[in-house]
Amino acid sequence: MNPQWQQEAARLGGPALVQVLCELRDGQLELMANIDALNVKTSQSEAAITRLLSGFPADDVEGHRRYHESVIEWRELRNKLVREALTKMVGAGALAAIGWLVLAFWQAFKVTVTK
Repeated sequence: MNPQWQQEAARLGGPALVQVLCELRDGQLELMANIDALNVKTSQSEAAITRLLSGFPADDVEGHRRYHESVIEWRELRNKLVREALTKMVGAGALAAIGWLVLAFWQAFKVTVTK
């Protein structure tokens, strides 16, 4: 049995009007279901964001980011200093090796000349 609105719509506009109104109603119900699902997902997202923000000390996201930036900057500086120190050590080691070779050649030359 048709509800009263369908009977009235059929009387006013025929079966085509009833079909259009039914499709409109179905679309509205689907839209409402989508809105409800979106509200649930929004609530879940808000809860996740709240949990995420609570993980930062005093909920200070900016301070946390600045801390990590300073740690990264310090590590980059330390790596640069270590790299420079190693470069200087390699240079000094090469100079010492050349000096040792010159001394060895000098000693060999002296031994050869004095014989």
